[in-house]
Order: sequence, then structure tokens, then C-alpha cells
Amino acid sequence: MTTMEDLTKTQIVLLTLLVSFITSIATGIITTSLLAQAPQNITQTIDRVVERTVERVAPSTGTNAPATVREVTIVKEGDAIVGAVDSSTKSVVRIKSPAGSFYALGVVVSKLGLILSDKRDLSNAGTYTVVFSDGTTAGANLSAVSDTGSLVLFKITDDAKLKDLVPAVFSKADPKLGQTVIAVEGQDRTAVAVGRTLSLDASTGLASTDISAGSELQGGALLNLSGELVGLKTSNTDLTLPAGTYTVVSSLTRFISAHQ
Repeated sequence: MTTMEDLTKTQIVLLTLLVSFITSIATGIITTSLLAQAPQNITQTIDRVVERTVERVAPSTGTNAPATVREVTIVKEGDAIVGAVDSSTKSVVRIKSPAGSFYALGVVVSKLGLILSDKRDLSNAGTYTVVFSDGTTAGANLSAVSDTGSLVLFKITDDAKLKDLVPAVFSKADPKLGQTVIAVEGQDRTAVAVGRTLSLDASTGLASTDISAGSELQGGALLNLSGELVGLKTSNTDLTLPAGTYTVVSSLTRFISAHQ
């Protein structure tokens, strides 16, 4: 009978590889079987794990440079949406009118206390109240109103609150046709709707989406998968436009730059 002591080094290595191969197959079969029987919430959690793949880059022909190996991280769209919403939560605020009723959503755009929102039915008299994601509040006054569009800037009057502000990160480009976009909404608590960009009108600075009108509130932020602001929900007075229409980031930045 042949024992381990009788095997050569080469035979021991081959035996080890064979055992590892068989163990891997068995592990895969068992894992697949367990996942098939696992509750849905467990499989969803596993599915959110970031996948990694290793890409081998071959040197160009005729060179002696060694091949390099680099790790590429593939993030699933669902994980990107969760990350985008998490990163923007502190930038989205709720605004109450001087009378104390809900006015609109808004987005913090500057550490100087500027809040961008939709102008809707403004009241020039009295102080508005900005409600932050942590429940704290601050007073704010009107700072600027667009002449042709539907944008307004509020300025926080409580200087002590400025140090806690987290401005939104603006995208460097308007949303592209077919691009996945995320609407951050909710009058009393944060709600999220996901859709696609359906049309873009550069002349008006408006983009339409397939996000349901029932999930939208004026002043709501429209994000890309990186959590960057690509649009703001504004009042739609043109009945020929879809309900899910947003003022795109290029128009937003021009308005802010002109009134800072």
C-alpha cells in the first residue's frame, strides 16, 4: 500500500490540487442549494455584495514588459442607488412657509447658507423655516427669484447653523437620454423614486423623466448614480410637458452663479 511518505513532491502537489478542486465543486453545489432554500431577504443581502473581478492586461506586441494585473470593482445599480441616496440625504431639506405649512423641498447649495428650491407661490413677507434631515430647523429669507424660470434661492439667517451645512455635489453635465436618475422626495420623510431620462431640451434647460408624477414634490433633487445633483423638480406650467420635468444642472448653476 502506497502511503504519503512514498509520494514524490510532484505527486503531493498534484494530489493537493485534486483535493482542492473537488472541495471547490462540493462547496459550490452546497452553496447553490442553500441559496435556493434561503429566505428572499437573505439572498437580497448577498446579492448586494460588491462583485470584484481581476483583469489581466497583456503587454503590447514586441515589448518585454510584464503583464500587469489590476482589480476592477463592479458596483451593481441597486448598490449605487443606495449609496447615492445616502450621500445626498443631508443636502435635501424641507421648507415651511411663514404661515407654518409645507412649502416645498429644497437643496443646500452653499456653505454660506443658500437653499435652492422652486418658486411656486412665494410670500415676500415673513421668515421661512428650513427643516434638515436630522430634524433641526433654521430660519431663512428670500435671496433671489428667477425672472423667467421657476427657481428661487433662500438664505439661512441663523449663522450658527452654517457650519453644519452639507452642500449638494453638482454634476458636471446634464443628464443623458436613457440615463438612470433618482428623485429624492417626501413631504414628511425621505422617499425615493427611480427612473430614466426621456427627453432633454437644451433651449429651455428642462429634462423629462418617466418618474411617476404622484411621487414628485417641487424642489426635489434629481440625482445620478454617483449621488450628484443633475436636476431640480420645478413647477410645470406648460401642459405640453410631461409631469416628471426637471430643471437641469446647467441651468441651476447659472442661476446660482448670477445671484451669489
